[in-house]
Amino acid sequence: MKNWIDIIEQYRQKLNKYWATLIIFTLVTFFTGDSTILQRISYDRQIKRLKSEIDFYTKEKEKNKKQLDAIKSSKESLERYAREQYLMTNPDEELFIISE
Repeated sequence: MKNWIDIIEQYRQKLNKYWATLIIFTLVTFFTGDSTILQRISYDRQIKRLKSEIDFYTKEKEKNKKQLDAIKSSKESLERYAREQYLMTNPDEELFIISE
């Protein structure tokens, strides 16, 4: 404890009111108010997360667009998609659903 007091006394003599004002101003500026450093870090993380979501949905959009083009290309692919996704059948067919 004695060492800390000696160090503080030693630097207090060199530290004038202008430096103290500058340090206090810097602390108040960066750690209080609407845009603090912690909020900036939080916003940067949120931006990264949103960019990754944008990439994911862009890839999904491209995949769905390719699937839509394939469905629109022929009647057989449209029927296959309707059978697989919506369990549709022709009027003369029966549908059996097997659940595990």
